[in-house]
Amino acid sequence: MAKIFFILGAIANSIIRESTAFTQTSPFHLRRNHERQSTTLQMCICIHCARVTNCAAYHFVEQQHSQPHINPSPTWEPRNGSPTIQVHIRPDDAISKRELSKMWDEHEEETRRAEEAVAAENNGGNVEGVPLFGSTQYDLSGTTTYEYDVVDCEDFVEERDAWVKNMPEEIRIANPHFVPT
Repeated sequence: MAKIFFILGAIANSIIRESTAFTQTSPFHLRRNHERQSTTLQMCICIHCARVTNCAAYHFVEQQHSQPHINPSPTWEPRNGSPTIQVHIRPDDAISKRELSKMWDEHEEETRRAEEAVAAENNGGNVEGVPLFGSTQYDLSGTTTYEYDVVDCEDFVEERDAWVKNMPEEIRIANPHFVPT
């Protein structure tokens, strides 16, 4: 079974500050990894591994990223206990901030429309004290992104740019100047 480190924190300039690492010791148990209390974002080593085209662990990483697979049915699996996969969990409240800003920008227009709707329902009567509900809905929930990176593997066989040489055609066409990070 692969070792998985969950990294919690916000990323700035590709560094996770004061993040916490956890190790998945079984599919259902998470324990704090006291050996690695903080960490930096590391690049996935699979992009330079000769086994990337047939590796079940890398297939898992592709699946977590909802990316096209290099190989839809890999047959090779790393030895038990390897690889180590870091999972970076990043809350992103930029979407919420953008929605909140949009809501405030549209506030006067939404209020006017809501007042008109209530007045129409009350045959033009007084709308004072009546709760107003705008028709536009705003998503203030934010998002969380997850980044999966293999950072150590006992079966790693170095081949520089192995992933780039074999990247799925969908990625190559959509991003002709793509550079993995």
